[in-house]
Amino acid sequence: MFHSGLTAEKIKEVAYDVGADLVGIGSIERWKDAPAECNPRSIMPRARSVVCIGFRVHRGAYRGMEEGTYFSSYTFSGFSDLNNVVAPVAQRRLSSFIEDHGYEAAPVMYYSHSLGSGTGRAALFPDGTEKPRPDVFFNFRVSAFLCGVGEVGYSRLLLSPKFGPFQRLYFIIAECELEPDPLITGLCDNCGACLRSCPANALSEAKDDLAIPEIGTIRRCAIDSDKCRLAHVCGAFSPFASEEARAYAENITHGTATHTADGRPRPPVSEFNANVTSKVSYAANAREQFRSPSGLCGACARSCLAHLEKAGRLTLKFHYPFRD
Repeated sequence: MFHSGLTAEKIKEVAYDVGADLVGIGSIERWKDAPAECNPRSIMPRARSVVCIGFRVHRGAYRGMEEGTYFSSYTFSGFSDLNNVVAPVAQRRLSSFIEDHGYEAAPVMYYSHSLGSGTGRAALFPDGTEKPRPDVFFNFRVSAFLCGVGEVGYSRLLLSPKFGPFQRLYFIIAECELEPDPLITGLCDNCGACLRSCPANALSEAKDDLAIPEIGTIRRCAIDSDKCRLAHVCGAFSPFASEEARAYAENITHGTATHTADGRPRPPVSEFNANVTSKVSYAANAREQFRSPSGLCGACARSCLAHLEKAGRLTLKFHYPFRD
């Protein structure tokens, strides 16, 4: 039985009141086969529901990136401000609402994956069985799909029926049992625009599908995260990049997963800051002054949105197309 004092409808009403643009709820059972190190129940053993709240990234925030004229709107209003200002306040207020009804609520923030993921030693439960190694962190895009907010597209981005790939996602794990939302499928048609648009050759036609028992298979392309980082975070292909930084990046992006285009072993990500970010004024300033990664590409998301709009797949309509 669902608790009469705290319903999915009330959770959504409060979420929208505190500023969320998207809300979805997943039963914890949808994660029952997830590995312990990326399972919400590892964080909260009594969890019954996962609540996803999404905040739109304004289409206009991508306009300067699309035209190559103004990049800071996305970096701040579409990334830093959502992560550091807007979402934490909304998560806190919604978590407080849940806890006022006597159920624990654990907010899961965007940046948490970078604090301790992959570190720490496993501890033991009282019965001697091993706990997952801290810090537990689950996949946001897959979890948003399991909460019924959208579909993971071929590009690996979360696509919602209203905003396409233009939103950021945040979560609350809760002890209360809530009516789950139905899953969303059918938005992505595997057109391949994301792959063709990537300036860093980070996406490939190699498959990286994810099978979720009793739910289905998420069809995804493979991604080279290091190459993606060179474009989006380091800004190697942006107007702010020096010829030296761009040449360094191209030697990597035109190479393989193990070697650069000139046949040398591919350098580790730790070298990217010295050889690219420090030479891209915008990226370096974002790091130094605002403690925020820059957003200097987004080609896959922009191409995806343009395609979804042209195909008439999105519910939010604009007077003018994003891309002619």
